[in-house]
Amino acid sequence: MSSCRGPGEGETAAFEARYRTPPERLRALAWRGAEGLAPSGFAVEQLTAVRAACSEALGRPVDWDSVPSARDDGPEAGGGGRSGFLVGAGCLSVLLGVVGIWLYGLIALVG
Repeated sequence: MSSCRGPGEGETAAFEARYRTPPERLRALAWRGAEGLAPSGFAVEQLTAVRAACSEALGRPVDWDSVPSARDDGPEAGGGGRSGFLVGAGCLSVLLGVVGIWLYGLIALVG
């Protein structure tokens, strides 16, 4: 039962299920400073493992004082794709609509 498990195994599994990638885990922990400042040996081990996994996933060293942003996570980091285009097109449409209404009102006022 639960006595057969190591300390924090259930919590660790739940945390890893919620935050699937190492960078997400690093951001979720929001630890500051060195791992050695953690209150227990288990916490030191877990913090070290998360930081090492994040460094490996990103291909560069990561420390707790420079947590990577969500953009740094993976392949989608490069561009907005279709959603960025749609957002831009929607903003342009709204802007053109507002300018059109303003011009129509100005012409009606003058003429």
